[in-house]
Amino acid sequence: MALAYVPESVTRATGRSSAWLRGVDRSTLVWLIPFCLAGAYVVVFLAQLPHNLWVIGWNSDYASDFTIPTSVAQAGTGGNTVLGTAGGYLPLWLGLLTAKLPLHRELWELAPTGLFIATAATVGWSVAQVADRRAGMLAALLILAASPRALYIFIAPIPHSMIVYPGTALLGAYLLWLARGDGRRRWAAFALPPLAGVLLGVCIASDFLLVATGVIPFALTAALAGLQRARRPRLIAASALTSTVVAIPVAKLTSTTMGSLGFATLPPSSETAALSTLPRHAELIWEGLRGLLNAYLKDTTPSVLNNGLGVACEVLMVTGLMTLLLVGVCATARFTWSGLHRRGRGDSPQLARSLHIIYWSGSAACTCVSFALSTRTEYVHEAYYATLVLSLAAVVALLTRSRSRARWLICAGASIFFAASIVGLASDYMESYTLPIARTPGSTSTRTYVSPVAHYADQIAAFARSNDAAVGFAGYGDASDFTWMSHEQVTVRPVRVCGAAEGVGICPFFIATVPAWYIPAQRRTFLLVDSTEGYLPALPGGLGKPIAARRFGAVQVYVYPYDLASRLEP
Repeated sequence: MALAYVPESVTRATGRSSAWLRGVDRSTLVWLIPFCLAGAYVVVFLAQLPHNLWVIGWNSDYASDFTIPTSVAQAGTGGNTVLGTAGGYLPLWLGLLTAKLPLHRELWELAPTGLFIATAATVGWSVAQVADRRAGMLAALLILAASPRALYIFIAPIPHSMIVYPGTALLGAYLLWLARGDGRRRWAAFALPPLAGVLLGVCIASDFLLVATGVIPFALTAALAGLQRARRPRLIAASALTSTVVAIPVAKLTSTTMGSLGFATLPPSSETAALSTLPRHAELIWEGLRGLLNAYLKDTTPSVLNNGLGVACEVLMVTGLMTLLLVGVCATARFTWSGLHRRGRGDSPQLARSLHIIYWSGSAACTCVSFALSTRTEYVHEAYYATLVLSLAAVVALLTRSRSRARWLICAGASIFFAASIVGLASDYMESYTLPIARTPGSTSTRTYVSPVAHYADQIAAFARSNDAAVGFAGYGDASDFTWMSHEQVTVRPVRVCGAAEGVGICPFFIATVPAWYIPAQRRTFLLVDSTEGYLPALPGGLGKPIAARRFGAVQVYVYPYDLASRLEP
């Protein structure tokens, strides 16, 4: 009898909903779980973005990419500007072009995040071309729903995130564009490869890491395509290799021109690591991937949730890497075999899928080998092989189209990964997270990236201005980030402890510096000494008696009646 009082509109709506559910494929309903979790991650990501940009701003490695173009645009270089081991010319040009715009700070801070989103969308587009839209969306979300550790690298204003990661994704998409060239106008087919080579050359000059993550696998994939009998693969090979060949002189010309304009870089080490270091490098990659793929959670705050998600993500990481290796080897072997035995038909869909898999698995292999043979394993070494995240997403997402049970495992794995990313991001693990460095039972080691100066920045700036000292010097770890985060109300330039004729003195820093920063003037200056910072942990001698001094936690500030730049050693 109670059902008689239910409004007719409600019963009709319920009937339509039931009919819709019966008509929907069961797999569609299952995939709503990871996609809803990914949507929740996006909400957390946007809510945490201001705080995370604040965390990134307090890293001098990253803030230097803001302070250098600001200074050069305002006052020139004053000599040879030392940028770093990577030129980062494209971000530098963008900075110089926009430095005087009203909202340039917001543009600079948000540009890496925008490129990160574009990189994920590019990989997603590539997967959708060789699979379907669901697989493409999953690939993009697997990249976007990054762990805090990966996010710390992906949205930072460094050449890797501004050039290498987008460039690697674009090279993969470019291969697919070449593979799907049916009906394309002839002028586009002939004009684009040289133009792409020019852009690629500028990117190589800006960050040589792109050679390992993108250019070498791109050229090798093109060479394998050239072994095929059909006309289409050979045209792809010719176009791709044309872009690669054009890029070489362009990269050299770009580096030479920027060097003649006073922008120098520290040459990367040409030495390869000794074979005895390979186990250590493999261990670094393992620990780095644990941070990039959420397995670090089991080493953070002890809880059933964190331990469970951390262990599950570690299992997913191993499974994903094995899948990437297996799929990549099989696809490469089949493609090479068909070319050597003249059995390739050049079918556009299958050709594009093969090139996609070969490129991304090759990118992962080249990146790992390059890091294993490199001596650059210090500090944020995960940035050198972070493109493995892109490779995993680009290849594993393809398996969602298979009719095996593996597609359900991918659905479950994606759900776990997205949930782990939400937990990590909501817990501010970007600011302070734990790495399993210590090997003693129950012991962990916490690495905090935000310096003590960040917590006293306003007080330090007020103290310096009250003593008429708006310019100062500090160790590299506390200089450019303080300058940027104070909106240049206080200018702090990087120095380091060095030998002097009378004992210990201070010298200009050797990287990410502009000579104009160290030109003496008639003014008061201050010296910021941070006991937790490695380049200037204590007050050096020979500077005279300060006219004012104050302690802020682990930081001491000394004000001098003269410009400390006049006392800098060569």
